[in-house]
Amino acid sequence: MRFSESFTSLHSIKQKLAGLSHTDLHQAKQGKWSVIQHLYHCWMVERGVLAYIKLKTQDPSALVHVSVVTRLKFTFFFTTLRLGILKVNAPEVVQKFPSEMSTADLILKWQKTREQADAFFVDFPENDAKKGIFRHVFIGRLNKRLTQQFIQLHLRHHLRLCRL
Repeated sequence: MRFSESFTSLHSIKQKLAGLSHTDLHQAKQGKWSVIQHLYHCWMVERGVLAYIKLKTQDPSALVHVSVVTRLKFTFFFTTLRLGILKVNAPEVVQKFPSEMSTADLILKWQKTREQADAFFVDFPENDAKKGIFRHVFIGRLNKRLTQQFIQLHLRHHLRLCRL
């Protein structure tokens, strides 16, 4: 299975965007992000997660096991987020948007990021995949499967926020 296989497909996102006007895509509502900003943020998160994993897995001996507490925190985090109990501000690095954003350019960049992630994980050692390859600021160290779930749930969350 490809690393990005469980993520909302870019084809599906493109189809949803096709029905939106330029104004619908770029207009921020009530001080919140615009649709294109939500999507740009999600791409930056995927790109950042991949960069972090590539860096941290260079020394497999430094990887730690994922605890049961981390798994519980993961479930609690996304459940409370989904229920609207929890509101989290994104780190600064993934909320800096260019002044001009094109959906076509974003989709191309996003596709490239997903291809790079899929290629990176093709021969990734299963033993290392079970260890904490990514560190989420609130949840802690996530293994490959939890990292995939994080990206999947994060994207779904933002698609709901921007009503896609």
